[in-house]
Amino acid sequence: MANSADLSTPATEHEPHSIGSHREEEGTLDDIFRFEEDFPDWSTGFGSSDWEMSDGEDDTCGETQYIDKKRMFKLKTFLAQLDTFYQQKKLNLLQAREELKAFDLHVTELEKNREQIELDIEREKQAENSVAVLRLGAQHKRVCAELQVEEDLGDHLAMILKEHELELCQVEVDLGHFLALRQELELEEKNVQSQDKKKQKLRLQREKSVIKQRRHKAQHDKIERDAVLQEQAEVVRKQQEQALAGHLKAAVFLKQTLQRMKQKEAEANERRKELVKKRQAAVMTLKASFAASQETMCARKLQQKAYEQKQREQEQQLKESLEARGLNSTEHIHRLRVQERRRKKNAEFEDTRRVGQMEIVAKLLSERNVKERRRKSPVLTLSHEKTRDEKLLQNILPPSAHTGREEKHVMSSPRASRVRSYGDSNSDVSSSSDSAELALGESVEMQDEDRRETSLAQPEFTGLWEHKHKDDMATSDENIHLETSYTTMKTDMNKGLLSKEAKKTIKGRESKGPPFISKPEIILFKDCDVGKVYKKKVTLTNVTYMTNYCKLTGVSQNLKDHVSVSFEPPGPMSAGMACELEAIFRPLLDVDLDGVIHFQSATGPFSVAVKCSRKKCEMVVDHCLVDFGTHVVGQTVSRGVTMTNRGALGTRYTLTPVSTGPLQQTFTSSLDSGKSGSLEMASLNAENTAEIPSGIEKTRIDLGPVSPVSSHSPDEVLTADPGSVDIKVEPTEFSIEEPYEGDVGPFMSVRIPIIFTPTIPGEAKLDFQILFSQPGCEPIVVSVCGVAESAPVWVTKPNIDLKICMYDRLYQDSIEVQSRASSALRLTFKVCKEMRNHMSILPKTGFIQSKSSFSAQLKFLPRQSLFADAESFFNKDTGVLEVPLTVQVPDQVKPVLFTAHAVVTGSDLRFDRTALDFGHCSVHESTRTSVRLTNCSLLPQEFGFVGIPKFIDVQPNDGFGTLLPSQSMDIHLIFSASKAGEHNFTLTCKTSINRDFVLSCHATGVQPSLKLSDSLVEFGGTALGDRSTAVLYVENRIGAGPRLFSFCVPEDSDVSITPSSGRILPGQKCLIQVTFSPTLSEDVIKAEALRRTIDCQHTQPDTKSRMETQLRLVKDQGSKVTPANGSPFLSPSPADLQTGSFEYLSAKASLLRSFTERRVRHVISCFTSTPDTSDEPRHSPHETLYLELHCPAVRPALLLVSDRHTLHFSQVAVGQKVLKKVIIQNISSEFVKLTSSLLDVNGPFSVLNAMRSIGPEDTHTLLIAFAPSVAKKYYETLEVSCRQMTLEISLCAEAVRPILSCSHEGHIHFDYVPVNESASQVFRLQNASALDVRFSVMLESESILSAMDSTAHLGPQNHSGLSVFSVCPSGGAVPPAAAADITVTFHPDHQSLHYRDRLRVQLINQQTVCVLELRGSSCSDNMFVCGGDPVDAGSEALIPSHIYTSGHQDGRSLLLTFLSEYHEGRAVAATRKLHVGCVLGSKPATKKTVEFLWENLSAVEQQGFRVTPAQGSVEAGHRRPITLTWVPSTGLAPNAVVEACALLTVRGDETAVYRVYLMAHTHTNTDT
Repeated sequence: MANSADLSTPATEHEPHSIGSHREEEGTLDDIFRFEEDFPDWSTGFGSSDWEMSDGEDDTCGETQYIDKKRMFKLKTFLAQLDTFYQQKKLNLLQAREELKAFDLHVTELEKNREQIELDIEREKQAENSVAVLRLGAQHKRVCAELQVEEDLGDHLAMILKEHELELCQVEVDLGHFLALRQELELEEKNVQSQDKKKQKLRLQREKSVIKQRRHKAQHDKIERDAVLQEQAEVVRKQQEQALAGHLKAAVFLKQTLQRMKQKEAEANERRKELVKKRQAAVMTLKASFAASQETMCARKLQQKAYEQKQREQEQQLKESLEARGLNSTEHIHRLRVQERRRKKNAEFEDTRRVGQMEIVAKLLSERNVKERRRKSPVLTLSHEKTRDEKLLQNILPPSAHTGREEKHVMSSPRASRVRSYGDSNSDVSSSSDSAELALGESVEMQDEDRRETSLAQPEFTGLWEHKHKDDMATSDENIHLETSYTTMKTDMNKGLLSKEAKKTIKGRESKGPPFISKPEIILFKDCDVGKVYKKKVTLTNVTYMTNYCKLTGVSQNLKDHVSVSFEPPGPMSAGMACELEAIFRPLLDVDLDGVIHFQSATGPFSVAVKCSRKKCEMVVDHCLVDFGTHVVGQTVSRGVTMTNRGALGTRYTLTPVSTGPLQQTFTSSLDSGKSGSLEMASLNAENTAEIPSGIEKTRIDLGPVSPVSSHSPDEVLTADPGSVDIKVEPTEFSIEEPYEGDVGPFMSVRIPIIFTPTIPGEAKLDFQILFSQPGCEPIVVSVCGVAESAPVWVTKPNIDLKICMYDRLYQDSIEVQSRASSALRLTFKVCKEMRNHMSILPKTGFIQSKSSFSAQLKFLPRQSLFADAESFFNKDTGVLEVPLTVQVPDQVKPVLFTAHAVVTGSDLRFDRTALDFGHCSVHESTRTSVRLTNCSLLPQEFGFVGIPKFIDVQPNDGFGTLLPSQSMDIHLIFSASKAGEHNFTLTCKTSINRDFVLSCHATGVQPSLKLSDSLVEFGGTALGDRSTAVLYVENRIGAGPRLFSFCVPEDSDVSITPSSGRILPGQKCLIQVTFSPTLSEDVIKAEALRRTIDCQHTQPDTKSRMETQLRLVKDQGSKVTPANGSPFLSPSPADLQTGSFEYLSAKASLLRSFTERRVRHVISCFTSTPDTSDEPRHSPHETLYLELHCPAVRPALLLVSDRHTLHFSQVAVGQKVLKKVIIQNISSEFVKLTSSLLDVNGPFSVLNAMRSIGPEDTHTLLIAFAPSVAKKYYETLEVSCRQMTLEISLCAEAVRPILSCSHEGHIHFDYVPVNESASQVFRLQNASALDVRFSVMLESESILSAMDSTAHLGPQNHSGLSVFSVCPSGGAVPPAAAADITVTFHPDHQSLHYRDRLRVQLINQQTVCVLELRGSSCSDNMFVCGGDPVDAGSEALIPSHIYTSGHQDGRSLLLTFLSEYHEGRAVAATRKLHVGCVLGSKPATKKTVEFLWENLSAVEQQGFRVTPAQGSVEAGHRRPITLTWVPSTGLAPNAVVEACALLTVRGDETAVYRVYLMAHTHTNTDT
């Protein structure tokens, strides 16, 4: 059923149904009468004493009154539900009738359709259309079936209608039964209302008495506060007197202290000045030292350059001497360098071997001496271990590091004398090693002395450049590294000594070497990648003559992080037995590693070597020298170089040529000392390189000039930024086919083809360098050489220049061929087929004798089809022609090539117009028109106009002249009509080569119909910014009809004509007003501003002019215009200046002050026409009139400082007043008296101050106010005048109505806030208007307290007298398109659930934006219980109840009602929920949780109620739901009411007990 207040089920399970819901969802009348048993004898019980209330039972019968009110509320709800049920049944009846009516209409349509189908069947049968008959029969059958179904549905609908009518009648009968009950209920409600009014009057009297008492108390408190304030004022006065006396005493001491501080500051300043002087002297000394160092470095560079030049000259002399002897200098030098490298390597190897032998001998002798001393002197046995370690370290370390470390140790040891004396006895033993070391040290010292002698640079601070300091620092750093590695090497050296001394004897046979041998002997991990795992199995074999064992002791220190060994000891092994182990290599770094795996056996330790190598790249070529041999010029020979990668790591290669010039010795020595087998750079032959012609192009790579001493390696070149490598094409005889760079994979080969194409005779050499991207790969140099022989025939002039040629003219030149052959040769001249129509050579074939010459004739006749025939040789845009020609010689591989050049141009003269129209000309005037004549040729041409008519004059120079190439000239043609009529004629221009160019001309002579009263207007001197007006007439002299006129004024001129167009009847005149308003152009002002900016940047004046100061003052007072760049006088160009900027205004003011006089002449055209019926009149061009204006402009007397002739007030809110200032300055040399025009007295604009006289350079400020009252746009003009001129100021403004919206609507609610704590919520005000909007926020409680208005919208207030709600901010302004946040704070000081207030937001014009209801509830404890049915709706008074009551507190109670329905014979459980909450407050609570417990549940559960949970706790700031479920017991009578009561105990800061009344009843659903 449609239930307005669900009393049995929660809202989540059963929602109220609408009135128009379907019949299946409707309720029955039993749902209404299920509450009937809740009330005792309703028909007669309302007159009994149970429903009566007396005034004297307020305290004693409170519970009885509560029950009576509850029953009355139930009865009221029951009657309301009964009315709703009646309306629902009535609506159901109407819906059923509508459905039955729609059903009848549908059945009628079906019957009509069936009759129509029967008629169609009869008609088709007569027509014997069997197909249509069958189709119509099927339709007839379907319609009949549908009618049968509709008849059944109609019966069903009729039955439903009858049921609805019956139910409606039953409900009406029931309503009649309860009519008396309804009347009694209304009477009872009136009685209750009267009793409430009596209580309110009594309460109001009590409140008034309390207020009176409070007022008396407040007055008494005020008197006491005044007395306390007087006492406090006396105390403050005494304190001030004491403080003043203390200040006077402190002032004396402060003065003395300040004097001492000033004296100290003066002394500190003197010391600071002295220090600054010392620093300046030090800086000057340092500067002089820097200059000396620079001179020394320059001298050293010059010596280095001289040394390098000497080396290059020596190498060049060597090359020339070798070439003079007929030897290959490149190959010879290359062999010498290889021999030099080998010699150096052999010498280094010999030195190393000799030093090693000497160290071994010294080591053996020292060990033998140590053993002998140990036997002789037992005292030294204690230090044997340390001495042995030092000796071992001496053998491992380099001599220099050992010497420095030993000296340091000797100098620091307390027994240095004993050690030194003990070492003297062994001097003869180590003499050989010492001598070797001495020799090596002397050689190093000699090199150092030579270096010092050649160096001219002197150190600035000698302490930082001492060699001793460097040695000490190097020695100390090296010792740190050696000491750290000493401990690691100690263990390995001990094991090596033990292995050398171990010798075992088995049965008279001695075993030498390691006890076990490994297979393989070396564990090799090759080409390893980081992160992968590699495994190797090794077999260990016992090679001793006894049973032995093998134990793994570890690996070398450098292999511990990379190599692990999987080895299980096999136990005792007989001779010849073997065991296996597995070595696992996990590389963590991409480096090569070498080490050993240590084992221990019965005969001593042994080890197995381990080598781990990373992937490497090893590049080689099959041969480094490529010799092409001897070839004829023009042939092409190819050779190849194969490059192979023998490593497992790929690389990228780049091919570059080696730079020219000899190699430097410093570069070669650095390469030899740094890396073995490094690249030697070769040079190109300078002479052969210089002889290469520019016409032959071959591709190669050029990386730019390479310095002889280069600090960049080839790897750095390959890994550099690609943009830094410049690759360009240069001519050379050797070329390499692309690609110049590529990739070489592991174990792959690449073939690089090299092509030799000789262009000039002689020997050609070139060195190519192959660079690789891998850092470990050295560059490879490939040398290429070849010899070319010259051809026997050549042309003496390979480039024939025919200069500039014109079309259709013949040009000739000769071709001379020379021969160095010893016999006669046959020559054949060939011209490409594209040029055969334009160029020819005579004769085509000839014979040249031995060692003689042959001449041929070249003829060139360019035609107009040259571009179409030879597009590839001729550039049409530039006119350049380049034709390749050949001379073919038998038995010669390459023909003789030569080229013919020419620039082909035309001989045309071009007019900018093909036809010239002078238009309509008056018979009394002359018309001048200009035409531009252009010479399109690249040669100068003479011209002249011939055959000119009498009425035409050609200027300048009477139509004759000379045009240079591409020159243009303006020809002025003056036409003077002698009579009215058409004039058609031609003008002929003839050139010096007899070419004619014709220009057609047309003109019409007319007699005009309108006449100007004055064709010349001369204005008087008009000031800039002012205007002058002249009046003239236009007269229609011809009486043929009305005439139209229109003046055409230039756009950028200072002249305007009013009216600019009009209509004149025959014989009448029209008044014309011409206005002249001179101004300064924008371009002139910006140019002046730029000039002033540049002058200011150069001069930087100390003071500014008075005008600039006033302009800046005006801008500071509110001008919206700012400079474009943010700072004055810094604009880079006129385009950057903005109109209104400071520079712009300053420049304009300067121009106005310095303006002298300007005269301008304008010629205005006036077009005339006859009236036409079309929209736009057709002007008559032949009757055009001309008006000449002479406009002089003079300097103005008044200047508008702000330069704003239009004063914009922008947008102003309605009701607001805005003021603007306008400053006017007198820039003339005399006094002026100002006057102004009147403004609209009813308008919003007004001038607030009067006009006065101002002197020269004085200013006057106008105050203009704008106060709108209506929202619209306003515009007025204010004129400020003096005797010399008038200034016009336009006033513009727009009044806008402010628009402010609120983000909240309705109310703001604060739920359960602890007493004496606060909670806040924020709502936003959004400004939708285009200006700032001011607002104010008011609370109704504050206005009521001040004005004692009605309290209809207020709830209880705080006991302290302050409002429970507060707002921040209480007012302000919101910018356009912005928002303001308003914070509402709720701060209660006592417990109440009905706090209420009203918030109002108003604008400055008293417009209300929004009204929000503020509601709140508070609790004194940290706990609350909510939910259940409302049982009271009484309002709370503004005065707390404890003031006028005895403090008795009623018990807390809750009411829950349940409704259970029967569906399909089973009762559905009814569920309700209560919520127990714990308030999270800012104050510390004794208990941070709230606990609840249900009591007396046994009696409740017997009635079918279940509570879940029965007890629990709630955390602070949370709520916990309690579910109460009622299931009707079996056998419960229908519509029976079940009542129960349970106690809910809630413990928080305090303990509260709630009485929860449970009422439930059932309902039977008749639909099921």
